[in-house]
Formats: sequence, structure tokens, C-alpha cells
Amino acid sequence: MNEKDLLNKIKDSAENVTPPDSLSPDAIEKMLSQNASAQNRPEHSAERRRKKRSLSYYITHYGSLAAVCVLAVTAAWQANEISRLSGEEDSSKIRIAEDASADMEENLTVSAAASEESETTSPRSSAVLTDAFTYADSYEEIYRTLQEISANYGYVILEDTMEYSAVETRELYSQDTGALARSASDADAESASSGSGAADFSDTNIQEKGVDEADIIKTDGTYIYILRGNGTLAIVRADGASSETVSITEVIDKNSAYIQEMYLDGDLLHIIAVQEQTSLNQESDVYYTSTNIETVLHTYDIADRSAPVLAGTVTQEGSYTDSRKVGSFIYLFTSYYPDIQSTYNESTIIPRINGTAAEASDFYLPGSMQDTAYLVISSVDSSAPNDIVDSKILVSGASHFYVSTENIYIANETYTSGTTRTELTKFHYADGQITGVAAAFVKGYLNDSFSLNEYNGYLRVVTTYYGNSTTALRNKLGELTDLDFSVSGDWEEHNGLFIFDENMQQTGSIEDLAEGETIRSARFFGDTGYFVTFRQTDPLFSADLSDPANPQILGELKISGFSSYLHFYGEDLLLGIGYEADENTGITSGLKLSMFDISDPTNVTETDRLVLPGITWCPAIENYKSILVQPEKNLIGFFCDNRYLTFSWTEENGFSQEMVYDFYSDMLTGAADYTTVRGLYIDDTFYVAGETFLVSFDMEKEFEKLEAVRIAEE
Repeated sequence: MNEKDLLNKIKDSAENVTPPDSLSPDAIEKMLSQNASAQNRPEHSAERRRKKRSLSYYITHYGSLAAVCVLAVTAAWQANEISRLSGEEDSSKIRIAEDASADMEENLTVSAAASEESETTSPRSSAVLTDAFTYADSYEEIYRTLQEISANYGYVILEDTMEYSAVETRELYSQDTGALARSASDADAESASSGSGAADFSDTNIQEKGVDEADIIKTDGTYIYILRGNGTLAIVRADGASSETVSITEVIDKNSAYIQEMYLDGDLLHIIAVQEQTSLNQESDVYYTSTNIETVLHTYDIADRSAPVLAGTVTQEGSYTDSRKVGSFIYLFTSYYPDIQSTYNESTIIPRINGTAAEASDFYLPGSMQDTAYLVISSVDSSAPNDIVDSKILVSGASHFYVSTENIYIANETYTSGTTRTELTKFHYADGQITGVAAAFVKGYLNDSFSLNEYNGYLRVVTTYYGNSTTALRNKLGELTDLDFSVSGDWEEHNGLFIFDENMQQTGSIEDLAEGETIRSARFFGDTGYFVTFRQTDPLFSADLSDPANPQILGELKISGFSSYLHFYGEDLLLGIGYEADENTGITSGLKLSMFDISDPTNVTETDRLVLPGITWCPAIENYKSILVQPEKNLIGFFCDNRYLTFSWTEENGFSQEMVYDFYSDMLTGAADYTTVRGLYIDDTFYVAGETFLVSFDMEKEFEKLEAVRIAEE
């Protein structure tokens, strides 16, 4: 049945029916007026969160679709009245008549794009601005909110007295940085960059120009700093074959803490770790121990590289999730899990930040919550390393992060009525101060945080979701009428691009792209976006985003395999690193490097490719920080298959493999791991660094190996 037939069937079912008073035009107009007045009236924060999305939103944004669904509800009302009069009323039918408007207000979440017959000129939208930034009034209110979440989503409240072994705890709380990524807004944003001084050296692969990111290995062009799993910091003077260890400093207690990442800032080194705090508790005559997890930021003065000195420490309860550094301010993100008991007094729900309980007024309570976990964000000024500048707490989980030069975006996947959507929360930050701005949701899920990008105040998001606009409309009508409007393909995957303004109101979208495929990578550059989907082949889409209200697909390039990482490689070039795959089965058959010519976004071409057969999994390329890409040096490097590989690319010769360093050659296979190895360069010397070794190569002599330096364990 096509869409016109569907509409006609609904209209026919509703003819000659007198709908209930609650659905009359006067009643709807009155409801809209009441909603508008209510939105302008100050309300208690808890009451505001309990309100459902207003009918006025849907009437305004969904136009004819809302009218269609009103007709559907009316038809259902007629059917139910007939059934009731014949004595065959089924109590399991959906609510109708006087409750119909409430049902619509609560359940109508279909995209306006669902109706191809719509004549409305309103932008199509799949996102809703929520009351995301309601401050908590008290600790008791926070507790009541947590209790509601637990009751609504069936969480089992357990006492947090579990004990973990050191290995188990490290597995639970160590940071997998490969799962987190951010998208670029400038072609050189993620390029390795030179620091101050005459030396030319690489830096951590970042995603946003001006927003630094932590990593396990850093260099300043003279020294290489290596964080190690045994709780020590190794500082090595980098001098090719003459490199030597300058100092090894124990920075944490390896029996109760675990190294995460660090920032290098001149003569200061900021080291992030996760540590356990165990306490003895008593209830009546029963004693028990409980363990809390907290993230700690140690700041070391390294003016004397041979003897680093601890200059300051701050702590924040919760496991380390991520961080960023802008100017002199470091922003810490931790996940905190409250201990919710049957009463407020028995519960532990307030995290301690630098030893002090967080203020209730720093808690943001979203209007829609499915998770009792907190995201805690705090800022630290490196000039005052013992103090917290500001803190904010979002009662919500966090799937991905993206941080621009002005805003923090938090994406959290949720599941509603069998469908996946992603809640987007926006915080503004400046000079250590953090302020909640707005929130929205978008249908589907993100591949990773490269799927998010901010440019000129607009947030661009690419998602993968199940079902398209037609199946969404049919499914919703089925829910409202109890009739079978289902069609095949309800579970087919589709992809979309959505744009939000500075207040998180959706301005435009492109939907229903690449049926049956999923987003595998994305990259944004100014007004143009690129993203890859994959099933058996690799369509690389290019999109014009210059008009936020009307984004357009410019081109689609289909090739075999897919790119799981995209990186701008100088002017008009886009590097893709991923896997080759069979065009018929989608089975991967090798590691693939692709170079795309994007000089004409309407006609993107693959100018060259290099396939390394037999490599079907290279986990290091899933962690963008472990990838070294420097177009100015014409250098690409990463760990793969127990080797470190480097490549170059020229228009004349395409890809060239410059170096294959096998760790077995220096008996380092046991010490080399894709999570701890980094490649870096200083001037014309290339280094492969790990926790216990530093191997140097002369790039001017075709990467001739110079020396493998062993770093002492202690």
C-alpha cells in the first residue's frame, strides 16, 4: 500500500465520525494556548522535568503528520466505540477519547520526514529541545530523581561493597582511548605540529585545532616523556643513537592506582591516574569495607628533568573517561555511579571533588533520563594545580565526547520503544567556567565521536538508524490504531546527517541514506562533510553544509572495502585508513590505505590505494592518538601486526612503504603492545617508543635503524 492509499484509508475510517471533545479544533487551540502560557511561567525544577513534550511542539513541527495521526486516533476511537457497544470491548486497547491527546503528547516522536505528502514549510526535524539544564534544588531532589530512574528502568539497587583484584579493577576502569574520538573542523587541526623552539617535532594526533589531548607519550623536541603501566614516568633525552634515560620517577602507587594519560606544558607535566580508596564501614556490629574509585590529576614541575617535583594534586570521584586542555585549563571528565539505597540517608549519591561534596546546584537533571550514572566535569588551572576552578555534573551516561574550542558536546545513546536515539548535551566553557546550554536528541546512534563537529556555531551529526521515514510512520500508526500497518524492511539500517544551531534546535537534515549500510568514519572540513558507510562496498559521501537549513549530498564514490579513519592530507586530499573487503560478501581481506582527491566535492575520486593482504584487524588504527599523520613531513605511521609501519605518498608514485620495523628483531615482542607504542619524530630522526624501549631511525637514510635503547624498569 503506497502512502496515498494509506492516507485515504485513514480518512475513510474517520469519515462521519464525531471525535471526542478533547480532539476538537477548539480544544486543541486551547491546549496550545495553555502550553504557550506554561512555557513562559517559572516552574519548580522537579515539576518541569516531569512534564512531557508539549503537543504544541508536534503540531508546530510535524504539520500534516500530526493531522494524519489525529485522524488515526479518531478512527481508533470510532472502532473502540463500536466494539464497546457490541459488548466486545478489549481492555488492552490503546487509550482513546479523552486520553487521546495525552497519548499523542507522550508517544508521537516520529520524524516529520515521515510524510512525503506534507505541505508544511517547517524544517523537518527528528530532534527535540529538552529541559536539559534544570538545576537541582537539593540533595534530596537528586535522590528522588535517581529513585524514579531506578523504578522506571528496573535497575537493581545494590550496595557498593564489591572488592576487585588489581587486574580486574584495571580492566574495569582503565581508559580505552580508541573508543573515543573527535571530529576536525580544520584541515590542519589534527596534523602533528611543531612546538616552540627550533626543533621540528610531532605532537599528539588531536581532532580540534587549539584543543589539546592527553596521551601516554609526549615530546618537546628535546626529551621524550613516557608514562608506564608500573606507575613510573620515564624521561629520555632524545639524541638518535645517543639517546639516554635522564630520570625515572614513581608518580603513583602501582598497587592501588593506574596510569592513564598526561599533558605536557612547558616545564609542567600533568599526569592523570585512577586510584582506589578503601574505607572501613560499620553497621550495628557488622564491619565491612568499600572501595571508591577516583581520578587524580598530579602536576609535576619538570624544570629539572632529572628530578621532577610534585607541584599539586586534585581528585575527582569516578573513573576517568576523558579530558581536554585549552590554554592553561584542563577539563576532566569522570563517570560516577551513585549508591542508591532505600532511603536518602543510607545512600551515597554525591561525588566528592577535591575532597568536598559537590554542590546540589551543580547538578543538571535532564528532562529524560535512563541512566543513574553521572558525568562529572571539572576544570583545573595549571597555575593553581591544587584547586578546582569549576565543576558541573550531568545525571546521564556518556557514549561519546566532542570538544570544540568553545563547547563540550556529550552524546548518550538511549533506547525508547524499541528504537535507538542519541541524546546530545551541550556545555559552554571559557577560562575554566562551565555552563550548561541546551540539549536535544537525534534518531539513531553514532559510530564514534568523529560523527560530531561544530562549525560557525552549528553542530553537525551523522548517525545510523533502523527503518526509514515510511516505516516509522507506519509503525507509529500501528501503535495508535492497533491496526497492522507494518511493512518489510523495518530493521534495515539507514543513515542521516543532522544540523543544530547554537541552541540545539535542528535546522536541517539529510535522511534515509545508504539503506542497509552503517557509518564507518566521518570527517568535516569547513562547509563540507565526508562520511563513509559500508556493507559490501565503501560509499564515500560528500555533503555541502554551507546552508544549515538545507544540507545537500554533493557526491557518492563507491569502492571496495571501507575506511575506518579519515585524515585530511594537505590541500584537496583526504587519507583513508581501513580494510579491503570482498564486494559481494563484505569479508575483509587486507589493510587498505586510500588517497582521495576532494578538490571537487561533487566528484571525489580515489587517486591511489595500497592494500596489505592478510591483515584483517589492526586495532591501533581504531585509536586515533596512536596514528601519526604529518602531511608536511609526508609521513604516515602506526602499529600493526606486531610491527611499526611508515608510509609516504606522492602524486607521481602513490603510496610507498618507507619502513617495516619488526619488534622481534630487537626481541621486543613481549614489550611492544598496540596500546602502549607510539611513533614520533624530532627533526629528521624517527622514534618508536614503548614503555621499556626507544628505537631510533634516520629518515634521511631511508629509515636506517640507529639504536634500540632499553629503558630501566625502575
